[in-house]
Amino acid sequence: MSETKELDYPRYAHVEGHTDVCYSEDGRYLITCGQDGDIRIWDGIEDGDPIEKCVGSEAFAVHQSGDMLYVGDDHHTLQVYTFPKAELIDTLTRFTASVCCLDSSKDGKLIAAGACDSSIQVVNKDTKSVLNFNGHKSPILSIKFDALAEFLVSSSCDGTVKIWSIEKKSVVKEWTSVIPVSNAFQHSKIKCTPAWDPIDGNSLAIPFGKEIKLFQRGLWRELYTLHDYRLSEQEITVMSWSKCGRYIAAGTNTGFILVWNVSSQVIVLHAECKERYSIRSLVWCPKNGEHTLAYCDDHGQLGLVENAESDDFNIDPTYDKENILMMDEESSDNVISLEQIKHDAEVELNKQRGVSLNNVDGLEIDDDNSNLSSKYIPPTASFTVDLQSPFQPCSTPVHLQRRFMVFNDVGYARQTNTADENVIDVDFHDNTVHHAFRIKNVLGHTIAAMCQEALVLGCDTQDNTPSKLVCVLLNSWDGKREWTVDLPDDDDICGLAVTADWIAVASVSRLLRLFTLGGGQREIISIPGPIVAIYGSRDRLVVVHHCGAPIPGEQNLRYCVYKIDSRVEAVCSGYVPLFPKSTLRWVGFSDYGSLCILDSAGTLRMLIKSYWSPLCYVDNTWKDTTNHYFVIGVSEARQDIRCILCKGSYYPATTPHPFLNEIPWQIPLCDLNQEKGELEEKFWRSNIALSILPEEDGLQYDKELKTTFLKLFAMACKSGHDMRALELCKLIRSEQYLNLALKYTMRVGNSSLATKITTIIENEAIVDDGPKPVTYSELFNGPSTSYNKNTNYISQQSQDLFSEKYSPNDKEDNNKVVESSSILAVIKKKQESELMNESNDIDRAFNPFKKKTGGQANISIGTLSPLDQTNEPSNDNKRKSDLNDSSEDINSTNKSKKPKGVSKLSSFIFKK
Repeated sequence: MSETKELDYPRYAHVEGHTDVCYSEDGRYLITCGQDGDIRIWDGIEDGDPIEKCVGSEAFAVHQSGDMLYVGDDHHTLQVYTFPKAELIDTLTRFTASVCCLDSSKDGKLIAAGACDSSIQVVNKDTKSVLNFNGHKSPILSIKFDALAEFLVSSSCDGTVKIWSIEKKSVVKEWTSVIPVSNAFQHSKIKCTPAWDPIDGNSLAIPFGKEIKLFQRGLWRELYTLHDYRLSEQEITVMSWSKCGRYIAAGTNTGFILVWNVSSQVIVLHAECKERYSIRSLVWCPKNGEHTLAYCDDHGQLGLVENAESDDFNIDPTYDKENILMMDEESSDNVISLEQIKHDAEVELNKQRGVSLNNVDGLEIDDDNSNLSSKYIPPTASFTVDLQSPFQPCSTPVHLQRRFMVFNDVGYARQTNTADENVIDVDFHDNTVHHAFRIKNVLGHTIAAMCQEALVLGCDTQDNTPSKLVCVLLNSWDGKREWTVDLPDDDDICGLAVTADWIAVASVSRLLRLFTLGGGQREIISIPGPIVAIYGSRDRLVVVHHCGAPIPGEQNLRYCVYKIDSRVEAVCSGYVPLFPKSTLRWVGFSDYGSLCILDSAGTLRMLIKSYWSPLCYVDNTWKDTTNHYFVIGVSEARQDIRCILCKGSYYPATTPHPFLNEIPWQIPLCDLNQEKGELEEKFWRSNIALSILPEEDGLQYDKELKTTFLKLFAMACKSGHDMRALELCKLIRSEQYLNLALKYTMRVGNSSLATKITTIIENEAIVDDGPKPVTYSELFNGPSTSYNKNTNYISQQSQDLFSEKYSPNDKEDNNKVVESSSILAVIKKKQESELMNESNDIDRAFNPFKKKTGGQANISIGTLSPLDQTNEPSNDNKRKSDLNDSSEDINSTNKSKKPKGVSKLSSFIFKK
């Protein structure tokens, strides 16, 4: 165990603030930059006249590769200077915010840059081609290439560390909550600089607070941890891996520097800076055999740590494990090799554990060529599961200094948490209902929910103060405008929901507490998993929670919808569908009470009856992949999504005031760029609206559905896809639409398709009516409205020859009609007799639109062909004469108006 070593005083380099340092490739020069906007090139720590160059108001990062010096500044550009003269020669790429971290590949061809706009760019300096990596939600803190330039590791102010595949431009591994979340690069107290093994890149080191964890490349399994008891009250801010691969150095927020031997995992240096300022940058000298560290603190001072491995008694500076093993094997048996004994002991231990060094989880490792030692191979497989943290829908992250605690259709609550003030501003979209007001955030509220009747605030446990729920009543009639309740000890609020009748409070103890709007306590519901989010609307409440351990990289979430009135009732529950490797981004109810979710991939889904249907890829509506939409609500009546456009971020800025956008639904069907795909998308979008909207609100989409159906049907018929046209008819349950399709089919002369559509109409009529006789008017969805119960006759145009309803004066006629009550049986019988006796009728059957010379045409359901008029039985003469007499009177009043209930097809056929 190394004793604490006191370092010499550092020298002034830049003004107070973030300062970065790097070595030149040959190890001769030190290059620094700082908040004064200057870069300085030092020829050693004692250089009294360094080369200076002003690059802007602030300089955040420097990196030297080849004969070039790369600088990231507040001009939002990656600038290229000559080295060591520091003359500007090129601007490699541009960002929308300051460039704050840099790195280059081992061969120097690729340059990586991270910016405060949460984006990363990898630039080929020869071809100038740029690869964009977007996935972080806050400014980038550090980036690092692996030795093979296959992966790129990055850390961000959002608290995550991601590993990117450079070829696929996608995240292959992510760790969350690695560092405290912050809202700006300069305000981040921990820089978190992960590093790869510089020799072969087989392992990755990441600082996790008070320790450094090493992970195996490719499998991303934790190998072991570097820690020290003296870090119990410190946090690791930066770390660096030596060029020889033997040592890892780390700097802390209290001015200490520690060095570990990687193979023995033992501390070889524990040094203390005299002024104890936080270490902001740390780098090893690249010279062979020289183990010197250069560092800068947050006060702009530059210092050196020489002979950083001086207390390492385990391995000689000229140590080479492979050579020593080879020498021991070639030496005589009398030579005692400590390293050989350790190696044999490790092999024997692994054999006892059932682990073979030659085959680990299906990976074949060659003993002669493998660079993986037994230290790097864990005895058992372990998986890290990153569960999504709780969040409040329609709110922005808590770590932001200016954020929306809630932004919904009623209004918003904006929190300002700076060194000067900590207040909550509440405003409403309709100022005629409520006036804006301000609340001093004395309790430190971080969660809020709002409706027309109340504003609900929640805070976490602080020191000896328990978590509190505060309700501000907006329409109080008894003079009490506010009430407060404390949650039990060791329980914090993680979600809030409020409606006009009740308040729901979700806590980390997996309890859902209900309150009345006046402050009375109601039911307590236990949730079978950590709560992720809750949302309430009218009498519905949805709770999303974790359900068991998910697959690594995935989330296993379930939802449960409750109906809350005088009692609580669970309405439905199920799993939450998410895009692969994504998390839940928003959950809520639509204007008509349909449950909707949005994942981090931008897919908006709606629960329709018993299944989830994707409505839109929200972020794809904007061409720029760095822009996203912040969803507020969903409307079925207008088929749009109310949201806020966030440029370069996932969340809206508080100033200027956000502008509300409405983007239309677009169901992600195939071939949307073709006419068929566009019509199919419109067809199913209208179908979804009709399945949810009330009848009076769905008239527009009913007409749209009819038009789209006929266009798709006509398109299928013209292209010769009769099967597709018939399948489309089977999807429609409306006889009105089927009649229109049948009419179109007969016009184009497709008799085979017309016969099959007629069969569908028959089947639909039988299913709808059951054993009841199918009348002609019911078949075409046009029941006669001109039927007069007080007379013995009806209008000729709407007459139903086979109805069972007749006047009591015609009992004999009724009895005969009832005997042949089925229209299908009667028409089939007439058709058979006509085909046997009059062969001429067969020719006329192919012209259903030919007018008759006299009498009324009869229609065959099977072929819809007109048949010749036959003589009716004698007992029907009186009825026919009555009809002729009455038709003159009735038709005189309805010459210009078609009777209600008669379909277009029936009126066309019966027209004289």
